Amino acid sequence: MASEVCLVLNRKSANRPVVEEAVKHVQSRGIELRVRIPWDFEDSARVIEEALADGAERIIAGGGDGTVNGVANLLVGDGETRPRVVMGILPLGTANDFAHGCDLPCDNLKKCLLIACTAPAREIDVGCMNGRYFVNVASGGFGAEITATTPVGMKKALGGGAYTIMGLAKALTLKPYEGRLLVPGEEPAEGNMVFMAVGNNRLAGGGFEVAPKASLDDGMLDLAVVSDGPAADVGRLLDEMKTPENPENRFLHYRQLSEFTIESDKDLHINLDGEPILERKLEFSVLPKHLGVVF
Repeated sequence: MASEVCLVLNRKSANRPVVEEAVKHVQSRGIELRVRIPWDFEDSARVIEEALADGAERIIAGGGDGTVNGVANLLVGDGETRPRVVMGILPLGTANDFAHGCDLPCDNLKKCLLIACTAPAREIDVGCMNGRYFVNVASGGFGAEITATTPVGMKKALGGGAYTIMGLAKALTLKPYEGRLLVPGEEPAEGNMVFMAVGNNRLAGGGFEVAPKASLDDGMLDLAVVSDGPAADVGRLLDEMKTPENPENRFLHYRQLSEFTIESDKDLHINLDGEPILERKLEFSVLPKHLGVVF
């Protein structure tokens, strides 16, 4: 059963009526769309390999940011050669930060799936952290703790607002991380932070613009670091967010880099495209315009 377009659907979303309606909508337009529902990430690898063997030219990630990350990693592989297939997105997660950052109409799944099946692909950069690839954002510290500790029931009930509520609850207990930034050709920069984001795209944590200058095809990753102390001067932090690259900023520090390393003196919570990770040393790099994505 050969098909040029394959929808790899997150099993948790397979029985949603709106998903079935979206699939029937595009199929009614004569589009040969094959739907596959893997059991887990390991099974996703098998499903994608079979789809490629059948001649698929588009693999659509049907799920949230974690599903998009998983499909992107499987397509990129070892990163040595550019994938011959392109990736589409059917946003079915809680936050759908990558899809929102790509300006996809996430409230209209029929339109999103039609775009994924028919629109031309754009070449985007792929970020790499400790050998694992990401297309959206790697966030650390405060933001990652919010994502990792927000109860599943609250996410389902409140959507992106759940992250805000948990953030407010944790704001008074923040303890900064101590560490250093290592950039090739520069002296190590020592400091502390309560939040950091490395953005290939702009949004994370339920729609927050954590990397406002990020572009998907500039060959750079945007590093945003909020240092200890902004709770005492929220107004200034908000002002600094309007001019993130201002060298006079006290709390928000923002740089665009193609390669760098962050070292933390204690375990650092990281959220990599929706997936929680715990590390002390983070090595970042970028594969310029390496993956075709439809949006």
